[in-house]
Amino acid sequence: MCIVLIGVQVCRDYPIGLEIPEDPYLGEPLLTFHSLIDRGSVTLDVIGQYETHGAMIFKNGERYLLVEKFPITIEVMSGDVLEVWVIRELKGTSLIIRNTTDNIKLKYARTSIPLEKGLHRVAKVFVKD
Repeated sequence: MCIVLIGVQVCRDYPIGLEIPEDPYLGEPLLTFHSLIDRGSVTLDVIGQYETHGAMIFKNGERYLLVEKFPITIEVMSGDVLEVWVIRELKGTSLIIRNTTDNIKLKYARTSIPLEKGLHRVAKVFVKD
C-alpha cells in the first residue's frame, strides 16, 4: 500500500511526458525588490517648433504629462499604450520616438506623427522575446 501511495505522489509531482520548465533565476528566491514585469523607458522628441503646453501625453487612457518641452522620457511596462492629445495644432511639427530601452519594442504604424489637433496613438509597448 505504501508503494502505491508513494508512486501516486511521484506521478502527481512529476507527470510523465511533460518537461520541467527552465528557471531563469537559477533557483534563487525572489526578493522583495524583484519583479517579473518587464519595465523600460521611451524617449519622445519633436521635429519642428514646439509651443509650451501644446500637447498632453496619455498613458493607458489616463493623463500622464502636460508637456512643457521636449525631449521627454516616459517609464513604461509591457502592455502600456501611449497617446498624445494635441491641444493647439502645431503646423509643421511632428512627434518622433527618439529612443527605447533594449528590453522593449514598440508597435506603431508611423515613425513620425504630425501634431494636428486631436488624440493620436503613439505606440503600444511589448517585451522583446
